[in-house]
Amino acid sequence: MSDPVMSPDGKFMWTGNEWVPAPPSSEGNNISMQDSVIGGDVVSNTVINNDPATVTAAVITALQQLGVLGDNSPHQAPPTPEIELPQAFQVGDHVEYHSPTNARWLNRCKVVAINDDGTYRIEVPKDTEIETKLAVVIGTSPGTIRPASIPFQPGDRVFVNWKNHGHYFPGKIASENADFTFNIHFDDGDVEYNVEWGRIEPLNEESKEVQDYIENESQAERELIEAFQVFDTDNSGTISAREYFRILTEMGDDPISIDDVMQEFNEMGIGLDSEIDYRSLAKLMIGSEDSELVQLKPEVVIRDVIISDGILRGYAYAHPKLGEGNIKSSAIQSVTYDARATARVETMNTMYVVGPTGWTERPADHPFNNPYSQGMQIKVEWKGSWWDAIIRDISGDSYLIHYVGFDSSWDEWVDTSRMKVVE
Repeated sequence: MSDPVMSPDGKFMWTGNEWVPAPPSSEGNNISMQDSVIGGDVVSNTVINNDPATVTAAVITALQQLGVLGDNSPHQAPPTPEIELPQAFQVGDHVEYHSPTNARWLNRCKVVAINDDGTYRIEVPKDTEIETKLAVVIGTSPGTIRPASIPFQPGDRVFVNWKNHGHYFPGKIASENADFTFNIHFDDGDVEYNVEWGRIEPLNEESKEVQDYIENESQAERELIEAFQVFDTDNSGTISAREYFRILTEMGDDPISIDDVMQEFNEMGIGLDSEIDYRSLAKLMIGSEDSELVQLKPEVVIRDVIISDGILRGYAYAHPKLGEGNIKSSAIQSVTYDARATARVETMNTMYVVGPTGWTERPADHPFNNPYSQGMQIKVEWKGSWWDAIIRDISGDSYLIHYVGFDSSWDEWVDTSRMKVVE
């Protein structure tokens, strides 16, 4: 595209048909913004002048989340410290439930029963009622439970899901309200009141991962705000939709046609008389995601389970399509066990969760099939006699044992043919 014909004073530009006001200029007419800012990771750069369509998409996404338009898109949470999981819960324990529907941890839940297969029945408080989950297990993935978070205190440094739009920003708890919500002072100067503690995560500032996250987010927000400030001539903190429309249709080497922008604005319900708080807009643009969300397979807890001919059979508590009852799965893709011997059996469309004792017939590789464990007292055969011993270490099918009453020079590696459980 050839350079535009400008008036001598630089205030007007010839379109080929008429003189129109020239767009505002900045240093070299380049406004540096990051298209990775819009994607949430600071990686590569773009310039408004060269890629107005990218910025249009980001602003439209942000306007959707501000409520001017339709739906919210999900976002990635910040790095959070690991929570130590207990071996078991007791009836009455307070827990958090990872809701697959809400894609977040719900607090103030309670264990009300322990099922025969080692799963838990919990109560999950909703807005107007209490919902009961019939069979959940301990874990960190959707559909599992973990210990309830320690209540936050005024002065705590935290990550907060800003306005519940799905993106987290660092700040400090300023005060606690009578309804157990908190008032937050964000590091960028923003303030939010009555924040539910389910939207708050601890902030471990000693973590390098957390430090990098905060630095990238802060830098991205600053650069985006500075870019918008170029067009905020009266320092009001807002930019009009009309002004943004003008930027998109007049600026750059390849501006968007008026008809295309008008059509897109009309389809999205953007009024040209709207005034947009671009600091809030910057937060939302930082949090928006260009990439597709990885779809998690639904987790279905089952009991009375058996694996036969490469498929899973058992009693499902709440299958998303089949409901509750006996099911047989499609072909099994993988079977894994966690430290508590809870199994996750993955098929093409579903992740089946089997509690430690939820099997009718345990698979050959089930952790409970090995009766021997480190530290266990056993009997070991030596030259035809059985001696008391303790298992010191395990390596594959071999066990390092220590004979009780003898010094360590007698320790040796043996296999199960010379071992038996103490009766």
